[in-house]
Amino acid sequence: MILSYHARNITLLKRFRSSTSTILPKEALPCTAYKPEVTEKDKYKRWEQSKLHHAKLNDQPLFSMVLPPPNVTGKLHLGHALSCTIQDVIARKKRSQGYNVMWLPGTDHAGIATQRVVEKYLKKQKNIDRHSMGKEEFTREVWKWKEKHGNTISNQLRMLGCSLDWSREIFTMDENHSHAVTTAFLNLFHKGLIYRNKGLVNWCNALKSTVSDIEVENVGLTQVTERFLPGYDKPVKFGLLYNFAYKIVDSTEEIVVCTTMPETMLGDTAVAVHPEDSRYKHLHGKLIHHPFRDKPIPIILNSFVDMSFGTGAVKITPAHSKVDFEIAKQNNLPLLQVINENGCMENAGKFNGLKKYDCREILVEHLKDLGLLKSVTTHQMSLPICSRTGDVIEYLPKEQWFLSCALLNERAAQVAEEGHLKIEPDHFTKQWQYWTNDCRDWCISRQLWWGHQIPAYKCSIDKNFVWIAATNETTARVEASKFLRSVPENITVEQDSDVLDTWFSSGIYPFSSLGWPETKSQDYKKFYPLQQLVTGHDILGFWVHRMVMLGLELTDELPFKNVLLHGIICDSKGAKMSKSKGNVINPIDVISGISMDGLKDNSVEMFKEGILNKDELNKALAYHKANFSSTNGIPECGVDALRFTLMSQDVKSHFVNFDVHQCNANKLFCNKIWQSVKYTQLSFAKLKKINLDLQQEDLTYFDQWILSKLSEMVDRVNVAMEKYEFHIATKALKTFIYHEFCDIYLEATKPGFDDINAKLAFAHAHTLSAVLNTSLRSLSPFMIYLTDEIIPKIPAFEKNIIVNFNDINNDFFELPESSTFKCFRNTYLENRVEIFLKTIFLVREIKGFYGISNKERPSVVIKTRDVTLKDDFQSNLLVALNLTRCSEISFDELKNKKYVHSILNETTDIFVEIPGEHADSIILEAKTKLQKKIKKIEENLVKLETKLASNHYINKVPNRIQIEDNKKLEMKKQELRRLQRLI
Repeated sequence: MILSYHARNITLLKRFRSSTSTILPKEALPCTAYKPEVTEKDKYKRWEQSKLHHAKLNDQPLFSMVLPPPNVTGKLHLGHALSCTIQDVIARKKRSQGYNVMWLPGTDHAGIATQRVVEKYLKKQKNIDRHSMGKEEFTREVWKWKEKHGNTISNQLRMLGCSLDWSREIFTMDENHSHAVTTAFLNLFHKGLIYRNKGLVNWCNALKSTVSDIEVENVGLTQVTERFLPGYDKPVKFGLLYNFAYKIVDSTEEIVVCTTMPETMLGDTAVAVHPEDSRYKHLHGKLIHHPFRDKPIPIILNSFVDMSFGTGAVKITPAHSKVDFEIAKQNNLPLLQVINENGCMENAGKFNGLKKYDCREILVEHLKDLGLLKSVTTHQMSLPICSRTGDVIEYLPKEQWFLSCALLNERAAQVAEEGHLKIEPDHFTKQWQYWTNDCRDWCISRQLWWGHQIPAYKCSIDKNFVWIAATNETTARVEASKFLRSVPENITVEQDSDVLDTWFSSGIYPFSSLGWPETKSQDYKKFYPLQQLVTGHDILGFWVHRMVMLGLELTDELPFKNVLLHGIICDSKGAKMSKSKGNVINPIDVISGISMDGLKDNSVEMFKEGILNKDELNKALAYHKANFSSTNGIPECGVDALRFTLMSQDVKSHFVNFDVHQCNANKLFCNKIWQSVKYTQLSFAKLKKINLDLQQEDLTYFDQWILSKLSEMVDRVNVAMEKYEFHIATKALKTFIYHEFCDIYLEATKPGFDDINAKLAFAHAHTLSAVLNTSLRSLSPFMIYLTDEIIPKIPAFEKNIIVNFNDINNDFFELPESSTFKCFRNTYLENRVEIFLKTIFLVREIKGFYGISNKERPSVVIKTRDVTLKDDFQSNLLVALNLTRCSEISFDELKNKKYVHSILNETTDIFVEIPGEHADSIILEAKTKLQKKIKKIEENLVKLETKLASNHYINKVPNRIQIEDNKKLEMKKQELRRLQRLI
């Protein structure tokens, strides 16, 4: 009996035994092949109109997230697509499990980014800058820009299928959020955590603003490099080390120092040496002449000096070096600022008014004329570049607002140490420790016009003043009167013109978006704290860390307990996507497809808008030509293929590669699924209209096998989803649906549907319907549009003997649970079918190698001592013939025909007929080619193994590349083994 070794299923199958011939009518598929534009059309609009993704204020189990708010003027890029797809898969999985999911969308005002975009637009279109317009008019222009372009990314998120609760959408310059920002500032100010002080900040001359560390890119230089900078007509050289001397007062001696920024010597207020450096002990306490100032400067002692670097003497410029700033505080040195906020020299004598790098050239010539310049050599260095403008960052002393972080960091560290905050992957906990151990205070003010103006007022009478944080001028006057001892009416009040760092605003986002500071808000009470946060690992310190600090301080709760950090999106070769490399791919182009001309036109338009410079444009065009010219652009892949491709990578790895060609292959996978439903519909149409009571014995060898593989797949997918190992889930789905179900099982059912035995056809029909329903539900969080379209169209019985689903309120597909399908798992049967299929595949491989077409239908002889294998072939002969496309499979002696022989395993040999008159020459020619190919692979293997075993490779090549190379090595070995058995 076929089912004798699958007795575990008997109980379940008996439970569902019933009249099985009642077929539920289903709508036909709208087209013969999968077409993304047809499948996706109007679906999201329907979901949104039906409020399908709105969170309810009910007693269901709760799951809440916020979407990391993208820039309001931004457009969808693959980094967004990756992050949003991860979150959407999680949200859809939770909804299907009966959770009340609140996934809140919003957009960020993005102070620097938005201001910069509008400035570029005004310069290109109207040839005006913000300073000539004035703050009020410029701000109006930004609001106009926001109203015109602000919905672009929100609509693109809809296109991507993100199941967001749009009824709760916010913008970080909305009145409610602005009120929350003001409240947060006042709260922290009154606790003494926000203060105003003079400190060294990252200053961008092009922006005329401070910038946060995340906007500074430290570019390593190993040789002399020329860069074009804003405001300069010719390139500036970097990567040079200038050695020059200071003369000792009342002595003929001199002390040599070195610098990569010689112009800053105009702001030197000391030279430091190590107290134990014997070369300079006789100079302790001495003064040195400054060649461009009348007043001498001291030689000071400090153990921070590295005696082995350079001359062991270090120039100290407190106003333009963060290290020197701290040394100056320790030694009571004056702060002499010689570079102003326009990048020009000041307090620099005859160099006043010169642009910094023009001053450098002139100053070096003066040092040479004075005999003080000793040498100029090439030197490795790190150049701090503003990621927004490409300008070199200056370090300038400015009065700014700071948030004291020491106490906040203690709590942020504690929640992770005690396990209340879980960060995944867990190796990022070390980075968390780094951020929470870094207790430098956070500069939260920015010299921008777009953003939340700081709610602080300078209140003064004559020369006396005090800074007051308040909601308005009136309140500020009243508070200031207590310090200035004057009636409020006599106090002059001026609000700080600076705005808050955007990261401060987004730092309170998890609770401000839900109604805080109104803690009685229903959303705040219901959904805060959040259950999950998903974001890129690159902003762990800049955003996640700050949300935790501010959440603990302002709400006394963790804003979220679980953080999933995903990798940075890269191209197919592993290079990080960036404008500077030209390898940025627009996900909309992947979804809709675009020609080479279209790619070029888009890049040129971005150049015209100022988004790309000339070099970036050229690199983009070169990248397009190198990667997409063979397909004349990017083929239309659709949303589902894009989402599935993104999830096919390990999102928890440091980098996530994206390959357009893989995405197009996944579109073909979508079509494979489409055709499988079409095949099932056609097969159901063949069923006879009779009442039929199926028994467990009626399920066939292959019905049972596919149900066992289905059970394995469902379990793998569910376990992987819980661990956020989406690449394992997608691999399990694709292996099962594409290869096991479509390539094998569907082919195995064709003889059954044409058989006179009705029970055989009905057994296949029940299995087909159950397997399709189950596998596509497991697929549905990844491929949302395709599954929404075709699951309702899968032919079904009123009562399927295998499994029946009860969808939640007809809104969400019920996802398969592992426990439901465990009873179908039969590893004994899987092992039997595996050997059966290996035999089939070997026959196919032989046919392919010798060029035997399916039309020729050769005969096959299987010589085997494996009785079970022989029985399986005899019991499933029609299926085997269909799968191999052969005319005959026998176990007898070879007939008078030309055969080629291959060994399956130690018990089984396969002989395949080479039909035709020229069989001998075909065999000889094929084997000659085969031997040449084997020899070439063997030679390549030796070279590859030698390379991978070398010390240079092991010690120098990144681990990620070594892993990929070892995979290639194993694939080559497998190919060699496969070819060797064909000889």
